[in-house]
Amino acid sequence: MARPEGNAAKRVAIAAPGPWKTDPSWLRMHSRAERAIRFIETYCKPAKGTGHGERLVLAPFQKAFIRKALAKGIDIGVLATPRGNGKSSLGGALAVWALFDDDATGSPQIPIIHMTVAMAIRSCYGVAVSMIRSEPELERRCLIYTGVSTPRVFVPYNEGELFPMSNEVGGLQGLDPSLAIVDEIGFQPVESWDSLRMGAGKRERSTIIGVGTPGFDRENALFRLRKAVAEGADLPGFVLREFAAPEGCAVNDRKAWRIANPAIRAGFLRESALQTDLGITHEAHFRIFRLGQWVEGTDAWLGPDGRAIWEGLVSPWDFVEGAPTWVGIDIGLKHDSTAVVAVQRREDGRLHATCRLWVPTRDEPVDTTDVMQHVRELADRYQLQTVGYDPRFFDVPAKMLTDEGIAMVEQPQTLERMTPAIGSLYELIRGGGITHDGDDAFAGQVLNAVPRFNDRGFTLAKGKSRGRIDAAIALALAVDRVQREEVVEEFTAGVAFG
Repeated sequence: MARPEGNAAKRVAIAAPGPWKTDPSWLRMHSRAERAIRFIETYCKPAKGTGHGERLVLAPFQKAFIRKALAKGIDIGVLATPRGNGKSSLGGALAVWALFDDDATGSPQIPIIHMTVAMAIRSCYGVAVSMIRSEPELERRCLIYTGVSTPRVFVPYNEGELFPMSNEVGGLQGLDPSLAIVDEIGFQPVESWDSLRMGAGKRERSTIIGVGTPGFDRENALFRLRKAVAEGADLPGFVLREFAAPEGCAVNDRKAWRIANPAIRAGFLRESALQTDLGITHEAHFRIFRLGQWVEGTDAWLGPDGRAIWEGLVSPWDFVEGAPTWVGIDIGLKHDSTAVVAVQRREDGRLHATCRLWVPTRDEPVDTTDVMQHVRELADRYQLQTVGYDPRFFDVPAKMLTDEGIAMVEQPQTLERMTPAIGSLYELIRGGGITHDGDDAFAGQVLNAVPRFNDRGFTLAKGKSRGRIDAAIALALAVDRVQREEVVEEFTAGVAFG
């Protein structure tokens, strides 16, 4: 039995299994999924919402997902739906079942993973604990620890543990889950997901269940899994069930609402709630959270409609040989990528930008000699005016390029320097003064960027952004070179004319 710790209950839990382990009708059940469904509908009560305080009745789409995710040979099951479709209740109920019943491999370990421990407690873990407390048959067979440092539920008869966790990479690597619940998988970093997966597989049977809505970008576990499925990857142990409105549908299309939200048909999501949200919510957020669609850039520096704005600037155009060209470079050797962005003036006066990216691997950092050679090739083809760069990581290569006759200009990424550069680029993009070819990698890095505000405006925060943003920084440096030099030319021409 567990040793009391912190503010653990001062009582003794019954060290004996419940009817689900002794009743003949249960003993005849060998299907893991059917046991889970029966257990949930027998012992779990919704913590809130429709049916609060009554036995949980799983919707047909929830049962279908459970049957697929808990089938023999399945390691990962992911359910992606808009908000309000019972993901937290389903995740919490599965965790309760796994704690008390799913012990074929001994000592069930059920972590519930969110961005932070506090967020895990407020979501699926909190729902699971509420379900346990509301059912005497469960509560008397466990100990619920609520200490700040060690919140968990312990079941003496099978030595099972249910506990909340953050997505911190190091902690996830030491897990040995029988069933893990990953909440808001659309916002979980790929690195965290990989750490969890690498820790699984130590048991004969170990399942990871992911639930959530689409994220704000594509740098997350859910999108990577979706992409693998779309590309035809061989994933025999993976199940994905995704509910989303059809691409291109009108935001007020009620038929699309019902396609995306199976809970409307199941009777525990009011359609009127979506109607209210439509009237007070930005369209991009409504599409993500109510229609289950992927819309990037909603919390980024370009605003909630950032992706639409950036995509609206797609206008393929070929650089002119020998024409004036400006370049910005942002170097990342080991962790960040490296970006070189070149810009030229089009005939209509707008700037056109192209981007080249280098991404380091775990074993190989970016080779700056490759970056130098790319700059040389640009210099051979076009009339390079100046190349703006941050001297960190590129000081010596820049000096070598200077010696070769290329006009390299230091642009340290200080608050004083970057605030006006980012502000000017923001106005240029929002005003339609720049175009690009529609490169997905370039777009992703521009849309990943999140603002860091200061008393003069804002810069772009690498630490807070949802992925690499080196292309956005390099674009800002290139555009800054254009604007600074054209202002000088205009001033010089004005003085000469006067």
